[in-house]
Amino acid sequence: MVDFDDTYAYSDDGRYRWWYERRWDDGPAMCWIGLNPSTGDTSGRPRPTLNKVVRRAQEAELSAVIVVNLFSWRATDPADLVVASESVDIVGARTDETIAWANAESAVTLVAWGWRGALQGRGMDVAHLVDEAHCLGLTRNGQPRHPLYVRSTVPLVPYSPR
Repeated sequence: MVDFDDTYAYSDDGRYRWWYERRWDDGPAMCWIGLNPSTGDTSGRPRPTLNKVVRRAQEAELSAVIVVNLFSWRATDPADLVVASESVDIVGARTDETIAWANAESAVTLVAWGWRGALQGRGMDVAHLVDEAHCLGLTRNGQPRHPLYVRSTVPLVPYSPR
């Protein structure tokens, strides 16, 4: 097993996570843009999607994964975003600047938020914040596929929003 360091930034009230980094060596990182942070990152539960993205980064000889999201509001069930959006800013005040920072800091950017990225038009908004994004293919509605549901042998391809 590889040793790693986890660092992160949360809002003062803990409701938003701005970024999360898992680093196992010095060197370049992969920026992974997902849908929203789960609450599982502080519960100690297994994190299969993170583990899958870390393996992809290691196979690409990168040294870290920096995780950012379309929505910084923390929710275990992505369907909760829709309900929360009626009364809360689910994007979060620091989200766009954090995405731009993580993209600039990384050698590779993987956009992988799944079909719910169409919510509030965020997928399209964020696609314009990143340079040379890659994905694992597209969903039927043109959003970049979520890594948990893609075989590890599927290659990264350039992402062009549609």
